[in-house]
Amino acid sequence: MSKVNNAFFMMSLVVLCVVFYTGTSLGQNIEASIKVNVEKASISISGQYLGRGSRSLSFLKSGVGESDLMGRISNLGVTDETSRPIPYKQSNKGEFVAETDFVRWGYELMAAVSKNSRAAAHISWLSDENGILMLDDLLPQSSNRTDKISATVTIEVPAGWKVVSTEERTGLSTFHVADIEKAVFLIGTDLREMKSNNSAMNITASGQWLFTDAEFSKIADEIYKEYLQIFGSGPADKIQVAIMPFPQKDVPTGTWEAETRGRSVTIISADMPFKTQSPQRLHEQLRHEIFHLWLPNGVNLSGNYDWFYEGFALYQSLKTGVALNQIRFEDFLDTLSRAHNIDSTQQWRRSLIEASQNRWNGADTQVYARGMLTAFLSDLALIQNSKGKTSISDIFQKLYDSHKPPNPLSDANTAILKIMDSYPQLKPVADRYVRGSRTIDWRVQLDAAGIENEAGNSGTSLRVQAKLTGSQKVILDKLGYNNWRKLSRKP
Repeated sequence: MSKVNNAFFMMSLVVLCVVFYTGTSLGQNIEASIKVNVEKASISISGQYLGRGSRSLSFLKSGVGESDLMGRISNLGVTDETSRPIPYKQSNKGEFVAETDFVRWGYELMAAVSKNSRAAAHISWLSDENGILMLDDLLPQSSNRTDKISATVTIEVPAGWKVVSTEERTGLSTFHVADIEKAVFLIGTDLREMKSNNSAMNITASGQWLFTDAEFSKIADEIYKEYLQIFGSGPADKIQVAIMPFPQKDVPTGTWEAETRGRSVTIISADMPFKTQSPQRLHEQLRHEIFHLWLPNGVNLSGNYDWFYEGFALYQSLKTGVALNQIRFEDFLDTLSRAHNIDSTQQWRRSLIEASQNRWNGADTQVYARGMLTAFLSDLALIQNSKGKTSISDIFQKLYDSHKPPNPLSDANTAILKIMDSYPQLKPVADRYVRGSRTIDWRVQLDAAGIENEAGNSGTSLRVQAKLTGSQKVILDKLGYNNWRKLSRKP
């Protein structure tokens, strides 16, 4: 799953807001019709349950940046199989409860752009030129949130508008959706679909940017290829990577929001002020979000393990940036330094497992900073012990291979710690920082890697030692220290 830009780690360590869904059990099937009205910024929705009726109708109550999603709904009506209206009342829980079972339902949903720009990548919205339809906040919820709802959905948009999605198109405007929680539809007048070197990936852009569509496609391709080498296979037979401008006005330059939901990466961004910065920021965004197509979206794991799929993802994003020569090794060390400074100032120290459980109650910074540092220490331990033959990539690949579908649903923390404990050199890291709440102490590991830790008035500062041993050079090389030299030797 990640969130809004804040002062956290400045350039590379962006706190993204990502929501992930992993529904696994079979649930209801529905048919639904979605009609977009641009002038009113509203969506007319009607549908019916297939196979069995219901006494209650419930909707997603809140999302990132919006606390009252149900307030968008009006003119609700429910009927039986003969189209006879059935009276209903709204319960204290926000559900609508009918006097008898109903089969069909209909309502209006106001989809005007939220005043909070954070919501742009996470809930449905509609502007004069484009929009995003996320079925999870548009269609009724299952009474049991672990149940999966499949749907046949017809989407009607104004003339000149396109609909882009990874969902299976079964007609001109009809789609089969296996799980509405994971379904994302981009709609608009300026949706530019471009070719990718990977047949599984569809790349879409809207709006004008300081990078070209060709640059966007190239960056997405090279990042996907890099992660494909780590995980060994693709996360799905069809994925969507898209970028759109904020629908809100006057969003500060450089601000961005992103979400990887199911097989869809959606980035909502305000461009950088200069051409040289724009592709760099895009690369940063995509390194993090494309990783999430594999972890956590490509595995059948449950529970709160944000420390891993966010903290370790941030670390891998940095390492990939170095590997692809998009950031310097000095930037890599600088970001780790700032993460250590942030973690060292935490008054209430928690284990990473506990911090993940309290992420939305003020522990998000600890999840990201401490998670990234734990990933770094894990990588150092693996590289040092194997003399460069093993790295954190082996952890990612083992976790993905063991828990990608059709493997059964498993508890994520148990699965990850089992893999970490299988490496003797990683068990102390897991015990101290994942299970435990010890202060990060990395002096021995840094020295083994040929990295100096200078403590000044502004906190920790990392740099490579002037004189290196052979074993230190091996570790630094595996971290990417010599990537720029390798690049300079290419013709």
